Amino acid sequence: MSRKRRKRTILLVDDQKRDRETIRRALEEDGYTVLEAADYSEGLQVHQQNLGKVDLLLTAIALPRHNGYELARAVFRTDPNLKVLFVSGHAGAEVSRFYNMPATGTHLLDKPIQTADLLDRVGKATRTRKRQHPYAKGAW
Repeated sequence: MSRKRRKRTILLVDDQKRDRETIRRALEEDGYTVLEAADYSEGLQVHQQNLGKVDLLLTAIALPRHNGYELARAVFRTDPNLKVLFVSGHAGAEVSRFYNMPATGTHLLDKPIQTADLLDRVGKATRTRKRQHPYAKGAW
């Protein structure tokens, strides 16, 4: 007998509407519930409205006024076990230096996103056991 898998919920934050729609569609077709936000403030609001229900924050690093790392740090204050997958159109080391963030321990998915890679990375992230993120205590 197979176990019924709980539907996972992903908070998708990206200011690029076309990217957000493409990612949302791929995730929903694979059985995920997707909550969307277009920027930092909306991302915080959606997260707070769904506190305890979000399994993964999938956020663009470059966002208007604040970046995805700042968003992750903010949500860690109320949800330190939340898993995070960052998306960027720039190389990882370049992004790390620009946003003054750690180059190691960071989960980064490069744009343009391939659907198979997206689903693989999201699947791995949502299936791993929750543990406190190493940067949740303000190490950034």
